[in-house]
This record gives sequence, C-alpha cells and structure tokens, in this order.
Amino acid sequence: MEKVQEIALAVQGNKYLKSISNGLMALLPILMIGSLALLVAVLPIPGWKDILSNTGVRPYLMATSTLTTSCMTLYAVFMIAYRLADEFHEGGLPAGLISLFAFLIVTPMANVEGASYLDIGWLGAKGLFTGMIVSLAATRLYVLFKQKGFTIKMPESVPPVVATTFSSLFPAIMAGCVFVAVAVVFSFTPWGSFAEMIYAILAAPLQSLSNNVFSLLILVLFQMFLWFFGIHGSLVISAFINALYLPLDTIQMEAVAAGIPNSQLPNILGKTFYSLFAGIGGAGGTLSLCILLVFFCKAEKHKAIGKLSLVPGCFTINEPVVFGMPMVLNPLMAVPFITVPLVQVAVAYGAMAIGLVPKLSGVQVPFGMPVVASGFIAGGWRAALLQIVLVVIGCAIYLPFLKKADAMALKEEQQGQED
Repeated sequence: MEKVQEIALAVQGNKYLKSISNGLMALLPILMIGSLALLVAVLPIPGWKDILSNTGVRPYLMATSTLTTSCMTLYAVFMIAYRLADEFHEGGLPAGLISLFAFLIVTPMANVEGASYLDIGWLGAKGLFTGMIVSLAATRLYVLFKQKGFTIKMPESVPPVVATTFSSLFPAIMAGCVFVAVAVVFSFTPWGSFAEMIYAILAAPLQSLSNNVFSLLILVLFQMFLWFFGIHGSLVISAFINALYLPLDTIQMEAVAAGIPNSQLPNILGKTFYSLFAGIGGAGGTLSLCILLVFFCKAEKHKAIGKLSLVPGCFTINEPVVFGMPMVLNPLMAVPFITVPLVQVAVAYGAMAIGLVPKLSGVQVPFGMPVVASGFIAGGWRAALLQIVLVVIGCAIYLPFLKKADAMALKEEQQGQED
C-alpha cells in the first residue's frame, strides 16, 4: 500500500501533469463563454433561431462559440506553458508566447488555390494533444536555456520590465529555432507535419479509448481506491480526466454548433459527463449518504454529520462527510463508497446509449453548480431527472451498510449514557 501511495503522490506532485491539469482548468471562463453562447444559439424553442437570425445576433453567438471552444488549444497551449514555467519559478508570459509560436509552426497549413491559411480544425480538440506536448517541451527548453545562463544581463539601473525582456530573449529564440527545425524535419515524413503525426499515433487512439465507458470506470475505480486510503483521488486523476475527456466535449459542442441532431452526436462521455454523474455530491456519490444520515439514522453522531454535510454535498463538496463519518479506511463503508460512483456512471451511460436520456452537448458546467441545476444546464430536464434517479440508486446501495454502522454508533451512544 505504501508503494501505491508513493505512486499516487508522485503523480499528484508531477510538475508536468500539474501544469496540464491547472492549465486546462484555467480555460473554464473561456469555455463557459462559448458554452453559454452555444446554448443560447441552439435553444429548442420554435422560431427562436429565426428571431436570432433576423436580428443579426446568431452569427455573433456562433462566432463566440468558434473563437472559444473551437480554438481551445490556443488558450490551452499558453496556459499550460504559463503554469509549467511557474513551477520552475520562471516567467510565464515568455514561455506562453514561445509555446504558442511552437505550436503554430508545427501545425499544418491548408492550401486552397495557391493560398495558405491556418486550418481552424487543428486549433480545437484535434490539436489539443499536440498543443499539450509542444507547450511542455517548448517551456522546458526555454527554462533549460535560461537556467543554463543563455541570457543577456542588464545593469541594475535598467527598469525590471526591460531587464526581464532581454533576459528571456535568447532562451526564447533558441527554443523557437528548435521547433522550426522540428517542423522542417517532419515536412519530409509521411505524416507531413508534427501535429499530424501526434494525432495519428497518439491523439486518435487515446480519444477512441477514452470514449469507451470501461476506461472511465477504471479511472473512477482507481480514484475511489485512493480516496479510501485517504489520498485525494480526484486530484490525482484530474490531469487525465482533463486531457482525455475535455476534447470529447469540444467535439460535441462543435457538432451541436454544426446543427447535428442529438441522436447523431458522436460522444456520450466527456468531462461534463464525469462531472455530472461520476459520484453525485462528490467522490463516492456521497450526496445519497448525506440524505440517509439526515432522514434515516438514529445515532446523534450520524444525524449531526448529515446536517453538516447535506448542503455542501448539493454543491459537490463532500469533505465533511468523507472525514466526518469517516469514509477513509472504513471497511464497513468501503463497498458502497467505491461502488456507488461506478454504478452511477454505468447507469447514466446506459440511459444515454439507449436514448432514454439525450446525450450531453458538451457544455461546461463550473464546479460547485448545485446538483439538478448542473444536469439541467448540461443536458436539459431529463439529465436533471437522471441525477435524481442516480441519487436514489445511491441511497439504496448505501442503506444496508449505513444501517449496520448506525446500529453500532447508536449502541456506543447508549452505552456512553449508561456509564
């Protein structure tokens, strides 16, 4: 077990994975802008699209979606580079700028009638894995060159802004030259570009794997296994969730913007699916447990924990119940704690696979959005209803185990009163 803890802590503390996770999380404001614009543009209200078109508003809403979600990789490259440079205690702005250049130079240009232009398809989900790799590599090169002393040192009398700019000049140029060379070399390969090689060898297979429900179930199982031993499993796997499932949401939003009907949308899974259904109320699906603690338990200890945890649980904050019960290293509650989110994911996937609940549009829902409200925003009233059903299922799984725990706690309280 110590070895597992060491591995989990190493993953959680890895500078590169942290930078990917934190960098992608920083995109939430931009993605929310695009998500809201898309929601308004495609509201299923008779005549709504005609109103938007006749007033001239719809083109701007669609442009907002295009310039945010469909250009997500541009923002991601800059933010991942910024976060990684910060991990090495170097300036994030030069790293972000040189990483943007590096990504664009290795991205293929489209040619039409002799004119070259940047294909926007590579700026969205298709180019995200390339963007992540390039931003990490370019930033690491920039930091390496700078820390090796390839800088211009200015006198102390020079303003700090000028000194910082000149100290970053040579490292940025050297890192940029490396990626110019990479672009030239890959232009002679069968792929034609570095971005196309990454997409063919890495991105496409990983997206196919992540679109399989069993891959998500394995990730959630690992997450809950870590939680049981007191390790923040959600943080450990967050980099993988963002990297593997955020592109699926972007593909979904682009399909919605293109007018593809819900039944033909390409993906069921995505980061939004994970946020909504992989443990409602927090890791372990503990909102169900909170409800049982308040309304079904007899032990005063459990009632108090339930009252303290119920409202935060509605906003996906479950530390009070996880550490108050506690759920950590609690063999009696281990089975439901680990099983409930797995069942919730499986049921939600099945409901969408058979068409009982429409597929999610990929719209991003901010962390802390109340349960049911988050489902309604992301997938309409049926997704919200599905969340309620899953909470009830969670209650049914937790109940027999909690009855046993409550009986034991009640007995201890009665013995304490007698003493």
